[in-house]
Amino acid sequence: MTDPQWRTLIDHVESVPERVYEGWDPHGGWDNDTQWGREFGENLVPWCVIWAWDMYHEAGLTSIVPKVDNVVVFANWARSHSQWSEYPSVGAWTDFGNGHCELVVGFDATTVRTKGGNSVKAGAADNGQGNGVWSHTHARRDPYVVGYFAPRFADGHCPPTADPADPRGGKAVPAWHWTGPAAPSPTAPTPPPAPGKPQAGVPAVSLAAVIAAAAHDGPAPQGSALHRADVLPVEQALAAEGLLAARWVDGSYGTETVTAYAAWQRRYSDAHRLGWTGADVNGIPGRESLTALGAKHRFTVTN
Repeated sequence: MTDPQWRTLIDHVESVPERVYEGWDPHGGWDNDTQWGREFGENLVPWCVIWAWDMYHEAGLTSIVPKVDNVVVFANWARSHSQWSEYPSVGAWTDFGNGHCELVVGFDATTVRTKGGNSVKAGAADNGQGNGVWSHTHARRDPYVVGYFAPRFADGHCPPTADPADPRGGKAVPAWHWTGPAAPSPTAPTPPPAPGKPQAGVPAVSLAAVIAAAAHDGPAPQGSALHRADVLPVEQALAAEGLLAARWVDGSYGTETVTAYAAWQRRYSDAHRLGWTGADVNGIPGRESLTALGAKHRFTVTN
């Protein structure tokens, strides 16, 4: 049985470690340079709404939320699409009325718990700037809490909601708090292919061939594909990750694929706290990052 989309989203949101994610410039303060700004395509700017969108993006849910970077814009969009509420619900985007936004991760009769990017650790001073991803608890009737954008999930499941007339059809509950990832499905998923051990019906990708294609296809004429059969599963995986547009899934390891693979290297590095920089995120596959991509999207990696 597949978990409802709201649960997949909130498990992902809560998996993001709470810490500082920006760099410090002694002349200008926190620099807004983050992995989520790069993912969104608009880095070095305030990123609270960007982070909210990226959480939906990483959970495969971008089709149900507008790609915006501004609280007023998303609030107006929500109102015009009958997705605005005065009550919290899990996964809703909170409008704090001062240009800041966080996602709802829990609530009870009197409080709402939120988690957001470009925010500051509770109780800390930030001199008017956020610097990381942090959780907070607010009084639901605090005038600081203006309202909520409550997206309609494509699978039709309404998340836990406090709205007695939630237009998504959910029944209001008195409280909901995240206590950990959802339990695994009783039906065990098919295990990913073991690295270097091809399975029937699972593509095998040669690391050497993909690296050679990356060196050849970019400088060659448009559409050149030195090792199309090896590159195509990689591009399909990058597209599934939301990093490569479908038009470039053609088996040619050109500049768009290089850029997309570099984004995958950054995502993998950030998720595993590897601290990759420079040549580590140059868009040319290494065994570790390619094996991880294959394990997630079902292709094996050979020499």
